[in-house]
Amino acid sequence: MDVREEVYGQIIEILKDARFPINSLDELIAALPEGLDTTCIIGDTEVTAAEAKSLITEKDFPFKNAKQIADLLVERAGL
Repeated sequence: MDVREEVYGQIIEILKDARFPINSLDELIAALPEGLDTTCIIGDTEVTAAEAKSLITEKDFPFKNAKQIADLLVERAGL
């Protein structure tokens, strides 16, 4: 599994219990199991939601499902 697939899978897993649609950054943060401290781990690298939130703008909302969020994040992270 490459890094893109690993990150994508982790995002989907993290958001598996989220209620959609998610209409704002505040709603997205509230949907994360540990809020801004929610972490994706890739090898020796950890990325928190606080670090990743800069990749999302208010224009990106609403999100209809976890796949849409994962697609956006891996694309904007350049993975």
